[in-house]
Amino acid sequence: MTTQTDASRLHDYKAHYTADADAIVAPEALNPHWHASEKRRIETLVQLLHLRGGECVLDVGCGSGWLAERCRCAGAQVAAMDIGLKGVSGAKGRFPALASFQVGDLYHLPFKNAYFDVLILSEVVEHLEDIPSALAEAARVLKPGGRLLISVPYREKIVEHLCIHCNQLTPANAHLHSFDEERMAELCQTAGLEIERLHRLANKLLEMAGFPLFSTRWPYSCWRGVDALFNAMLPKPAFMCALARKKI
Repeated sequence: MTTQTDASRLHDYKAHYTADADAIVAPEALNPHWHASEKRRIETLVQLLHLRGGECVLDVGCGSGWLAERCRCAGAQVAAMDIGLKGVSGAKGRFPALASFQVGDLYHLPFKNAYFDVLILSEVVEHLEDIPSALAEAARVLKPGGRLLISVPYREKIVEHLCIHCNQLTPANAHLHSFDEERMAELCQTAGLEIERLHRLANKLLEMAGFPLFSTRWPYSCWRGVDALFNAMLPKPAFMCALARKKI
């Protein structure tokens, strides 16, 4: 586990992730295998949420905006937020039908208390230097009983390389932490959140075999069944999704 002191090796996180927005591409520009794999991960997140029409959703660290758009298509009113203006502008250009776009920092969300029904942190938490503070801030803007959905790499081995942005030794992909079920439950509990469901998905052996691409036309339930079976027999999931609820 990377400590908060160790995590400072990311240096200026705002500058890092603002520069990182240059690498974000539209979903259709992804290579076919990665597009198919990411589509299934996003489908899993939307399935877990069981969104109801008109629910107010905040997608923090929205990236390309693809997940936010899928939530909108499910009937939610979605605000997409990221830390850099360029990243937010790109998401707005790709998916202009989203309810709103916001430049902001998860540590200091520009919203009033108990505002959202749902808050999404998709591939965000592994980048955070101070996870407890960030999750407490996420819980602040959730209504009592509101849902927090988190997606992170599962039991990732943290390695370092030279960052192309800051030319400093930095954890690969700026991933500062590794997660399993116990760690995620502990973090959510500290923030006043109770985990309702945990899913492991995207079996690495199936990914290497090209399964996401050749199953791209399968119904979600069929893909999910095969993936869950492999993760039960050969537990090598790439991701973990956690659905937590704010205590009432």
